[in-house]
Amino acid sequence: MPQPPLQPVAITGLGVIGACGRGLAAMERALREGREGVGRLDLWPSTIGDLPVGQYRSDLDADLDSVPGLTPHLRKRLSRSDALALVAAAEAVEQAGLSSLQATGAYVGQSVCGTLTSEALYIEARNRAKAGNPEKLDLRGAFVHEGANTLDRMAEAFGLRGPTLSFMTACSSAANAIGLAADAIRAGRAEVMLAGGADSLSRIAFNGFCSLKVVSPDGPRPFDRERQGMMVGEGAGMLVLESAARAKARGVKVLAWLSGYGHSCDAHHLTAPHPEGKGAIAAMREALEMAGLQPSDIGYINAHGTATLDNDRTEARAISGVFGDGAVPVSSTKRFFGHTLAAAGGIEAVVSVWALRHKLLPANLGLRAPLEDAKLDLVAENRGAPGLRHVLSNSFGFGGNNAALVFTEAE
Repeated sequence: MPQPPLQPVAITGLGVIGACGRGLAAMERALREGREGVGRLDLWPSTIGDLPVGQYRSDLDADLDSVPGLTPHLRKRLSRSDALALVAAAEAVEQAGLSSLQATGAYVGQSVCGTLTSEALYIEARNRAKAGNPEKLDLRGAFVHEGANTLDRMAEAFGLRGPTLSFMTACSSAANAIGLAADAIRAGRAEVMLAGGADSLSRIAFNGFCSLKVVSPDGPRPFDRERQGMMVGEGAGMLVLESAARAKARGVKVLAWLSGYGHSCDAHHLTAPHPEGKGAIAAMREALEMAGLQPSDIGYINAHGTATLDNDRTEARAISGVFGDGAVPVSSTKRFFGHTLAAAGGIEAVVSVWALRHKLLPANLGLRAPLEDAKLDLVAENRGAPGLRHVLSNSFGFGGNNAALVFTEAE
C-alpha cells in the first residue's frame, strides 16, 4: 500500500559559486545568456593544462569578506574547498534572513576537501628533499585536508550548534546531504539546516579523471551523439532548509519545497554505472514516491549528464524507463559549471529552484546531435515553462551511488 507523502521542507535561502562566477546573479546571467564555464587551468602548472576545466576565476580570498564571523585566525585555516563552501553558505544565510544560527546544523557533501593544499605541501617537501634543504616545513596547512575542517570552520563562523555531518558518496554527495538534512528537520533533530556541497579543483582529481580518459578536449557535450567526455569543475551550492511551520512563523519567503528524495546503490562496479540504470531508476522512483507524485507531474529534469559515454547512455535509458520516451524536458548544466564532483548536487539544486521560480528551463549547452541510446526531450535552447510545478534533479556517483531530489513550486 503506498505511503502518504512526507511533509515537504521549505527552502528559504540559496547560495552558489563556480565557473560562472560568484552568487545567484552571476549564475542567472550565465544561464540566461548561455555563457559556458569552459576555460584553461591556471591554478598550477600542468603538462595537460590544455584540457579545459570549470575553474572559479575571481579573487576567492576577497570573496571571504562576505562571510560574517570569519576572523583573521579562521581565514588562515581554510582550504580552497572550505572557502567555496563558506562563500556559498553566506549568500544562502543572507537570503534566508537568518539572524541567529545557534539552532542550525550543516550537512555538506565533499570529496576533494583540502587535497589542493596537501598537494602543495607534498611538492614543497619533495623539492626541499631533492635540494638537500634541512629547513623544517610548516605542516599546519595539512590540518585543512580532511572534510570535517569545512564543517568545523562553518560552525565557528556562523555559530552553528546543530548536527554537522560530512557526506562522501562521490558525485551524489551534495544531493544526499540535502536529502538527509531534510530528513533531520522532519525528525526534529534540527530546526534549520545548511545543506549542499563544495569541492575545489586538485591535481589528483584532475589528473585522475584525465588518466581514465574521460575528459573531453573541447569541454562536455551532454547527451550528444559524439560526446567525448566530461570537464572537471569546482564550486559550491548551499541551501537553507527549514520546516514549513518555522518558515511560516518567521514570515520568510519560501523559495521552493524539497518534496522528494531517493537514494540507491548499484553495487555493480567501482566507476561504471549499472548498464540498465537499475539504481538510477530506483532513486528516481523513490523520490517521486516520497513526494506523492506521478512521473507525469515532473515538468523538467536537471540531469546528472556528465557527457561521458557510459553516464549519458545509462541515465538516458533510466529516464526513459521511469518517464517514457521524450515525456519530460531534460537538460544537463555541466557545460556551465563543469562536473564539480561532490558539489554537483548542490549547485544543480540551486539551478533547479531557479528554473522553478523563473519558469525557464536552462539549455543543454554543447548539444549538436542527440544521442540515440534513448529518446529524450533535450532542451537545446532556453525554454519557457509557464506551467512548471515540479523539478527532478539527478546526481550519480562512482560506486553506483545514486541520488534524486524533487523540488516543488512554493504556492
